[in-house]
Amino acid sequence: MRPWKKIPYSRQSINQDDIEAVCSVLRSDWITQGPKVKEFEEALAEQCGAKHCIVVSNGTVALQLACMALEIGPGDLGLTSPLSFLASANCIAYCGGTPDFVDIDRATLCLSPDGVRRYCEEIKIPKVVVPVDFAGIPADLPGLKKLSEKFGFFLLEDAAHSIGSTYQCEGREYKCGSCHHTDLAIFSFHPVKSITTGEGGAVLTNNDRLAKKLRLLSNHGVERGVSRFLSKTVNYWDETTGWSSSPWYYEMQALGFNARITDIQCALGISQLKRLETFKKRRQEIVGIYNEAFVPLEREEIVTLPPWPENTDPCFHLYPLRLGVNSTVRRDDLFLELRKRGIYCQVHYIPIYRQPFYGQDHERDFGRFPETEKYFAGCLSLPLFPDMDHATVQYVIDAVIGLLSPS
Repeated sequence: MRPWKKIPYSRQSINQDDIEAVCSVLRSDWITQGPKVKEFEEALAEQCGAKHCIVVSNGTVALQLACMALEIGPGDLGLTSPLSFLASANCIAYCGGTPDFVDIDRATLCLSPDGVRRYCEEIKIPKVVVPVDFAGIPADLPGLKKLSEKFGFFLLEDAAHSIGSTYQCEGREYKCGSCHHTDLAIFSFHPVKSITTGEGGAVLTNNDRLAKKLRLLSNHGVERGVSRFLSKTVNYWDETTGWSSSPWYYEMQALGFNARITDIQCALGISQLKRLETFKKRRQEIVGIYNEAFVPLEREEIVTLPPWPENTDPCFHLYPLRLGVNSTVRRDDLFLELRKRGIYCQVHYIPIYRQPFYGQDHERDFGRFPETEKYFAGCLSLPLFPDMDHATVQYVIDAVIGLLSPS
């Protein structure tokens, strides 16, 4: 019996506390640019251990603002993983830079540090590298940090998948988004992510200068702080007292964006963040159940299970199962057969270099990315979200095994 009419690959988990948090804002004086924004920023910074957090309207604009803060521009090269959503590369292109790609690491499905090193040595040193914590698995941030110190590029962690994930380095635990090994990090709070604000994102950093710039860029480039005004106009400069403190005066000091998020969204985010560890535990439980069920298929090389690297404690965003060399079922056929059974899987992702916008430079050179191509050929993300009960998980397992097991 099918537990759900349609089982999505992921979805939000909303409870009564979330609803009340949103309703309380709707009953208040502020529904945007109010106190919940600052409260959410402080809660996120504390959760991941970063000094500064700037919440914005979505994860894509978070990446773009981060690249703008790093002053990426025409002539600048940025490297990222091809196994990600388009925004991981687009953020470089938005700023006029040139995105390029480095293959993934087979063991983690994240950006290969060895590939980045070879690129720097043999092709060109980028201005920024954007590692992606794929499916919630932390990228090798300590390894990439060493390369950034050697070659002099910036590091921007795309942690859109990995809020709540942690990794070990030299006996210490670090949280994704802490910026301990990076210059900047971003989160996404889309409904399919581990916590949601409906739409929303955040940029985190430990750098005071970058944080100041990010706040400016995220709000039209407008400065309202009297001590930070730049222009000395006749009307607003007093030779005795200094800058005018007229509360209505402001300056546009940069070409920024309206990237603001609302108090309504932040109230939901604050409520969701309180359940992050609960969500993480349930996601790991489902991954464990899937893994145990699919181990016999992996032994027969019909499937390959998702990675769970040592020294990491992932808050899994996706469950990317891969078809193995002995599978007699094509990925697309499996996708369609599961959909007939109400199981709405997804493919994460079409490699970014295969997109027409980027493919002009890479269409004849897929051989640069053997691990990404191998992964893409057989990947399928099975449903994974906290509200899946045991019957739903078992229904998915039975369907997958039934379709893949030799008759």
